[in-house]
Amino acid sequence: MAQNWDRFLTSADRGVFGDGGIGEGPAAVRKRVLDAMDHLGPGLSDVVMRVCCFLEGIESVERRLGWSARSGKVVLKIGLQRLLEFYQTHHGLVPAMIE
Repeated sequence: MAQNWDRFLTSADRGVFGDGGIGEGPAAVRKRVLDAMDHLGPGLSDVVMRVCCFLEGIESVERRLGWSARSGKVVLKIGLQRLLEFYQTHHGLVPAMIE
């Protein structure tokens, strides 16, 4: 028994499900992220992307954006709350726990 590795890690098999599930491919994922960042707007999306995606420290983000100390934490919290609201209303997300 042998495995055919010719198309391994290629985009040839992606996007075949058509039901909005896992197989929808990178283009759909990119669109969802862009839609979420558009929903947040420029100020909130900058902080959320830098901290959550680029793993930049909150103090570093505050310095780069010229904000006062501890203001980034407040803005990040607001951004994450709006992001949760976006995914709940647009994608039916039901979080396991909200504190």
